[in-house]
Parts: sequence; C-alpha cells; structure tokens
Amino acid sequence: MRHPWNQTTFPDPQKRDFGEKYSWVMSPRWFDEGSGDHLALDTGGGSFARLYVTALAGLVDTPYVTARDGAVKISLPRSRTLPAMDLKWSPPAWSNAIERDRARVYFVVYAAGMALHFLERAMTRVRSGDTRTLTDFEVPDETIGCGFHEAVRGVLSHHMVVRDGKIANYHPYPPTPWNGSPRDSLGTPGPYEDAVQNMPIFEENGPESFKGVDVMRAVRSFDPCLPCGVHMYLGGGRTLRTVHSPMFGASHG
Repeated sequence: MRHPWNQTTFPDPQKRDFGEKYSWVMSPRWFDEGSGDHLALDTGGGSFARLYVTALAGLVDTPYVTARDGAVKISLPRSRTLPAMDLKWSPPAWSNAIERDRARVYFVVYAAGMALHFLERAMTRVRSGDTRTLTDFEVPDETIGCGFHEAVRGVLSHHMVVRDGKIANYHPYPPTPWNGSPRDSLGTPGPYEDAVQNMPIFEENGPESFKGVDVMRAVRSFDPCLPCGVHMYLGGGRTLRTVHSPMFGASHG
C-alpha cells in the first residue's frame, strides 16, 4: 500500500508537533532485500552519489570520461580560450559538506566531457541522415510505469498508473524527500537530520544571536535550493525572523 503507484497526497494542515509530525516532507524508503531494512537513501546532493557510483561501477568508457581503477578520470580538450585539462575524482573516505561541495565542481567537468561526447555522436547520426527527434508510441489502455532521472540534487522518479488510456494516478519522488525526509515510523532519520546530528558547531554566537551557519552549510551541501526550507527551533516560542523571498525579482543577501 505504500508503493508510489498506490500513493495519493491529500494535504491535511495541522499544528506543528516537534515530537511527531514536524515536517511536510514525506519519508520514502528503499527496501533492501539482503538485510530486510528500509533505507533512507543519501543521494549525496546528486553529484557525490553519481560520481561515487560511476567510479565503483567502472562502466563508463568514452574519449573524455572513463571510470577505471575505482576512480573517475576526465580529460577535456583545449578550447578557444582554455588549455586541455585532466582531472581525477576518487571516492573519499567520508561523505561530508566539503566532499559534497567538491563533488559538485568535479561533476560540472564530468558533465562537460559527456556533453561533448554526446554531441559528437549526435552530429555523426545527423550527417548520416538520421534526423529523428522522437519515437512514435501508443498509450496502452491499462499499465503501470516508472521513470528515473538524475536531477541536479539527486534522484528523481515518476510513478504512474494508466487506466482506460488515461492517467489514473501519478506520484513523483523528487530529490527533496530522499534527502530531507523526517524520521520514519521506525525512528530512522533522513540524510539532512543524520548529517547535522552531533555535528560540531563552530559558530561563536550565543543562544540569543544564534544563526545556525554550520547547520545551513551542511544542508546547502546537499541542496543549495533549500536553505530557506530549514527552520531552527530556538525554544521559548521565540521567532528569530520571518523572510519571504519571491521566486522572481528577489535578491538574497
């Protein structure tokens, strides 16, 4: 009953309860048949997890990007303004804010190398006369389907049920619930919570002027899009501040 195909979200706003229902984010879990556990997957902010899997799988072998000897090697040819560049990313011993941020920079280079490879392959097909941009398909009367994609900040999946040739149920799993999920029914925290629990705090401000810089830095290393989605409870019913930032035309200080 908890499979994405069977889920439908019905918002039911209630009073915030830090001891129970303290987040709007759901808690998806991946069932591991080997251990029988339901795992809170850490997608590592996307880049870290993608490079990690690529390095260990050793399946990528292109002119510009290769995965060999447990590492990802990237070789970019020189451009009009930049010299040729060779880089190597190896899985670090730990997953922390620094390594997640470092992986983002390496993945920009990874994406550039793969994009160049895909463009060269596409141009070869176009020059040979293959100019198709889509494949025809028919929508079945009844079926279930899913699609997985790597978004910037982690894995994104779509789950759909089709009946009578129409969408009967649709449920997406964006990276947000995987990374920012609250504790589940078994008490297992999501990656955000797991990352900030027992984390050393280097901020020197006292309780009255606490800004949570270290907490924000850790969360942003997973997802730079969600710093405004982190709320810190200071106790005593005191609100530090409330900020509304429109999506367009806003400046962030």
